[in-house]
Amino acid sequence: MKFYGSADKGGCMIFFYKALNSKGEEITDTVDAANETAARQKIRKSGLYPVKISEQGKSSSSGSHISSLKHYAESVNEFISRNGAKKQVGLFSRQMATLLRAGMPLLTALNDIIEQIDNKTFKNIIIDVREKIEEGISFSSALARHSDIFSEIYINMIRVGENLGSLDEVVARLADMEQKRVFLLSRIRAALWYPIFMLTFSMLILVFLLVKIIPTISAIFVEQNRELPLPTKIVLGLSNFLTDFWILIPLFLILLWYLYKRAAATPEGRRKIDEYKMKLPLASRLYNKLIVYRFTMNLGMLMTNKVDLLKCFEIVKKIVNNCIIEEKIERAAKNIQEGASIAQALKKDEFLPKLVIGMISAGEASDKVDEMLVNIGNVYENEIDMLVTSLTGIIEPLIIILMGVIIGVIVLSVMMPIMEMNLMVQ
Repeated sequence: MKFYGSADKGGCMIFFYKALNSKGEEITDTVDAANETAARQKIRKSGLYPVKISEQGKSSSSGSHISSLKHYAESVNEFISRNGAKKQVGLFSRQMATLLRAGMPLLTALNDIIEQIDNKTFKNIIIDVREKIEEGISFSSALARHSDIFSEIYINMIRVGENLGSLDEVVARLADMEQKRVFLLSRIRAALWYPIFMLTFSMLILVFLLVKIIPTISAIFVEQNRELPLPTKIVLGLSNFLTDFWILIPLFLILLWYLYKRAAATPEGRRKIDEYKMKLPLASRLYNKLIVYRFTMNLGMLMTNKVDLLKCFEIVKKIVNNCIIEEKIERAAKNIQEGASIAQALKKDEFLPKLVIGMISAGEASDKVDEMLVNIGNVYENEIDMLVTSLTGIIEPLIIILMGVIIGVIVLSVMMPIMEMNLMVQ
């Protein structure tokens, strides 16, 4: 999609740009304009949100490597900045809810919030949202232009709030939901950080022993020119391999990551990965509870905000992030469309525990299924918190025992020939 203005060609420059369309998809192309500001305006008028703009043909061939490094650094910085922008959604929602409940108009509230935003990327996004609202676009449609930052459930709940005239209440609920989501993820990451640190530190110690200490001791065995025990041969062989071919370790890890990403990009590969996640030792309990939490909490929040039931299932299907569960939710939605109750439709595919199905059935009987779903989500949030703590308590001693056994085997394999030599001397 190239843009050509009516300006004199002598006064125009060609700009390379990356932009996001209304679906959050990345578009890369060129645009001619008198300067970068004019180029940005042209891109925005076309319905795109510019992420990066740079003048073409500016860097010489001698500086191409520097330009490439600069481009890479900018890409990394943009990635970090956009990740930071996603974390701003909860605070933005809380501020917006407070100002709207105080009776402040939407545009005035946005102007006040923009001045307080520190993240540059998120600030530019909210500025774009404000500009689109000034042009006559609805708040939800303006947010939909940045679907990589604002989730589909967020945008749909805002749309319902606009239609019902209860935007302040909806934004307040979204703030609570974002706060819970961020808190839960932070709790999981914090709990798993220490075991990961221990495992990494232990592996570094192991590599140090094999690469630095064992080669020094092995020189003694070589001088003796004696037959070594099998465990000693294995440890010395591993030590020699790591010393000579240590570069293969990071290459192997990169290859594994590449194969994982490649497999995840195909429907068959993603299905196998999702299936394995649900059966993974120790972690499967946590993963399955997270699926139930995401489904019940988000479905309950959508139903509370009067979103159409089938639309609720369509949105929640994308949030669980598991293709096997997505298929089951889709089948449940079809059963509901054919006249089945929510509990009956979900019971057929059995991805929810029987207790949860029973609670949903009780909620339908009392016409409070939305409240029941949110309550189930709250229960599972507490269960996930306790499970993470217990898993951490199990993983830490397992790592200590495993590394103790490995280091013990290494020490024993080194001591065996030394003890044999001492016996020979005696």
